Amino acid sequence: MFGNAPELIASVLQTFVASTHANLAELAQALSAQNLGAVAALAHKIAGASRMSGAIALGHSARSLEDAAKQGDRAALAHGMTDLEAQWRLVQATIARQTDFS
Repeated sequence: MFGNAPELIASVLQTFVASTHANLAELAQALSAQNLGAVAALAHKIAGASRMSGAIALGHSARSLEDAAKQGDRAALAHGMTDLEAQWRLVQATIARQTDFS
């Protein structure tokens, strides 16, 4: 998609990292407030951005969290958030190894 354009790739990934970081903070607040509609919407947003950025496992985790929020499954929400955070740490580490930003 980007060919041999490391600066462009780094820029896209940097935008992905910044927006996902902000969305995860909002997601944690929504979960704490038990606002399941907001949790579902934010998880959906993270899932799409993750898949478009190549972070497929993160996208799957976000989709599972979205489904749990839509179903009102509180146990699955707690597990899903833990899984999403773990996947996010892996994605951040991978991106940091491959670019000049973290």
